[in-house]
Amino acid sequence: MDIAVRAHLCGWKFIFLNDVKCLCELPESYEAYKKQQHRWHSGPMQLFRLCFLDVLRSKVSLSKKANLIFLFFLLRKLILPFYSFTLFCIILPLTMFLPEAQLPAWVVCYVPGIMSILNVIPALQSFPFIVPYLLFENTMSVTKFNAMISGLFRFGSSYEWVVTKKLGRSSETDLVAFGEKESDSLGQAIGLQRSSSESGLADLNKLETTKKGGKKRKNRLYRKELTLAFILLTASVRSLLSAQGIHFYFLLFQGISFLVVGLDLIGEQVS
Repeated sequence: MDIAVRAHLCGWKFIFLNDVKCLCELPESYEAYKKQQHRWHSGPMQLFRLCFLDVLRSKVSLSKKANLIFLFFLLRKLILPFYSFTLFCIILPLTMFLPEAQLPAWVVCYVPGIMSILNVIPALQSFPFIVPYLLFENTMSVTKFNAMISGLFRFGSSYEWVVTKKLGRSSETDLVAFGEKESDSLGQAIGLQRSSSESGLADLNKLETTKKGGKKRKNRLYRKELTLAFILLTASVRSLLSAQGIHFYFLLFQGISFLVVGLDLIGEQVS
């Protein structure tokens, strides 16, 4: 990202090829995905601190400077995580316990709706999944908010570099052993490389079916997510008792989302 930003400031032009498709590896568990998102949101904040003056002094047009500073760094990496975390996870649930406190409709509905539509416009095929997407993004706002703060103020966690464990990578040694065994018995050399994701995963599935004892799934408990789940679900009950229907449904489903994530019931994690 640092190289891309500095190349952009030097006047380089980039072409985005939307028709090029390539396979990518997914994080093997929610824990791996969480660390990946922390790195992806902490790094840009560090880069923003380092290159802010360079952006102002660069010779690119004013519109490009505004796009880089406000739309890329501030809006996507700073404002959205802060807005999602403070409004949906803190302010809105607390208003359920204070009857005299009322949030305007534009704060609760219009602004989040416009932001969501702007995020979905580049990929309209994802529009049917906008509701679970918003619930999960609000859940991930806890991680992104922490990453944003640590990167902006250079806390210790912003300097951690943890390589994301990808799906299938944890059993590479088993794949190699399986390949050697097959090559010895059949007299054929089976090349197992990291880049050959499809063949590697096929061999991994074949290897797993031959094993007698399956590996047990190990779930972790995430205290922050569980705490927010308790607050949101309690606020949803309070909203139901006070006959605030629209708030009840949002708080209920958002609380369930935090509960599912807090109990590590998404993704796969093999001990």
